Amino acid sequence: MPSPTSPPRRLLLGAAATLAALTLVLAACGSDDGDEAGSDTTTEPAAEGAEATVDTELLDQAAEDYQAYVVEQTDALVADVAVFTDAVRAGDVEAAKAAYAPSRQRWEAIEPIAGLIEEVDVAVDARVDDYDGPEDPGWTGWHKLEFQLWEEGEITDGAELADELDAQIQSLADEAPELELTPLDQARGSQELIEEVTNGKITGEEDRYSHTDLWDFAANVEGSEVALELLAPALEQADPELLAAIEDGFAEVEAGLEPYRDGEGYVSYEELTDDDQAQLQAVLAELSEHLAEVPPALGLG
Repeated sequence: MPSPTSPPRRLLLGAAATLAALTLVLAACGSDDGDEAGSDTTTEPAAEGAEATVDTELLDQAAEDYQAYVVEQTDALVADVAVFTDAVRAGDVEAAKAAYAPSRQRWEAIEPIAGLIEEVDVAVDARVDDYDGPEDPGWTGWHKLEFQLWEEGEITDGAELADELDAQIQSLADEAPELELTPLDQARGSQELIEEVTNGKITGEEDRYSHTDLWDFAANVEGSEVALELLAPALEQADPELLAAIEDGFAEVEAGLEPYRDGEGYVSYEELTDDDQAQLQAVLAELSEHLAEVPPALGLG
């Protein structure tokens, strides 16, 4: 299992690189079958006047590989969360604080997909805004524990909250293989991860007590990039210029996050000025706009 303080890139991209390589090999094998596949394996991009076609086998393989990635992430998330919840149950505030942000990385990487299982999403990732204050017994999950750890400095009902978080994450891992994700789910999920940071999380609303927001941002970006990388063979076929713009966009966002690295993680979000946040938001917004073009470019939706 990765160290609980490993940065998001090490946690996420290894599996995606393997899956992407497999996709390219399978696509190459498929191209050797001659004309048997015929026009049944291509789709027309939705953009008017576009001449390129997309091999549907590439799209199907991308979705299959992404499904495998999601399952792998949810399985590993169980162990990552256990490091956090074990510290909570032990009443070790400092250990729990140290494990909080790392325990969320894999969740943040696949958040739009995990959110398809709504009851899990609400139970583990809801914020206090949706409840009648911090003492509302209906509020559970990471952010309830975050509040106790940073605002109260003690864990008042830790065992119960930790057990519930473990159970919900295990439920997610159990249900993930049955999600039957489509290429459209994958493309939309990639864009939604960036859009959510751009239009919401950039304010610091997500991790408002711990100020570990940059950890979440980095995991969102990594998860979005994984989903896009697996679609890259199809997008290269449909719109290579769009693919190049997106790849440049990811590089720019990652370069924007790099100055805020601190050892194995990131500095407190409180250290960023309004100008810092605005600069990050600008590059994220541009990337989000490009990612929104992927479904029509691939003839999806």
